[in-house]
Amino acid sequence: MTIPRPSVLLVDDEPRTLELLGQVLERSGFDLSLASSPGSAVELLRSSRFDAVVTDVVFDGWSEGGLVLGAAREHQPEAVVILMTGYPALEAAVAAVKQGATDYLQKPVDPVVLAAYLHRSLKERDMSSPTLAFKDLVDILTSMVAHTIERVDPYTAGHGSRTRKYCRMMAQRTGLDDATRERLELAGIAHDYGKIYLDDLSFLTKKGPLTPEEYAAVQKHPELGAKKLGHHPHLKDVCRYVAEHHEKWDGSGYPKQTKGEDISLAGRILGVVEVFDSLATKRSYKDGWELSKVVEFLKSERGRHFDPAVVDEFLVLLESHGEDWLRAPQKDREAAGVVAAD
Repeated sequence: MTIPRPSVLLVDDEPRTLELLGQVLERSGFDLSLASSPGSAVELLRSSRFDAVVTDVVFDGWSEGGLVLGAAREHQPEAVVILMTGYPALEAAVAAVKQGATDYLQKPVDPVVLAAYLHRSLKERDMSSPTLAFKDLVDILTSMVAHTIERVDPYTAGHGSRTRKYCRMMAQRTGLDDATRERLELAGIAHDYGKIYLDDLSFLTKKGPLTPEEYAAVQKHPELGAKKLGHHPHLKDVCRYVAEHHEKWDGSGYPKQTKGEDISLAGRILGVVEVFDSLATKRSYKDGWELSKVVEFLKSERGRHFDPAVVDEFLVLLESHGEDWLRAPQKDREAAGVVAAD
């Protein structure tokens, strides 16, 4: 059975913007309808169903994006609405968000980022159902990560899936019960989800070290991810583990400087696993590390960054799987078609 592509209404009075954004959105799995004025957009909203609406705020010098938002809320209240504006301080854009828009992006809009925002918003809408089964949550979050963070930063292709796999093996070694293991795996998939909510996504692909200000901004992502994953009853523990994945055994981590066994065992496992795969992965600012260097680092941080017992168990796994796991990021980038970025 073929799953229908999400339908998107794209509204802008600049033909070139419609063309460029429309091409990328279609390649990203959306069915597009185009409108060049608020009036034509309103007519389409009255006559056709859309999963999402992306609209400019200002048309010919007038702030009329609110007309499109109002029509969407009246005729299609379930639709995701994302506003675009070339005026960063435009009060009308902020007011429109308060009136029901999902988000707004400043022009010029990166079409890849827009596609990621749309996928994120649609998946979050799907997650809002309290009757959603745990398996469905896994599928939704896997798709969400693949279409958001991994699209914006191609170097991270497969990072969530690999982290999930290594967390599963660590859960078995440390004796976690099945329910906790399931939720740890889900946190492994979604631990970096909060990065899509950073104000400046260029941090993710910056070639070189972050400034202190940029690093402080990136440090917000564990709490953002925990908050934005929602309030589904199956996600309570998942959100805790996501929030903890940059805490450190000695209390020097972030965001809350939690230390020792006050960090959940699942959070301590996720912290070790996530660091390993990040070190193994080539990024815009560094090459992947060799196994000997990774092992040396993990041992040096035993009792400081990492729970000694947890990192010891992970080092045992690396004795058997380390070389294969170091090759996994490159294989995932090849499968995702992003080798040219290396």
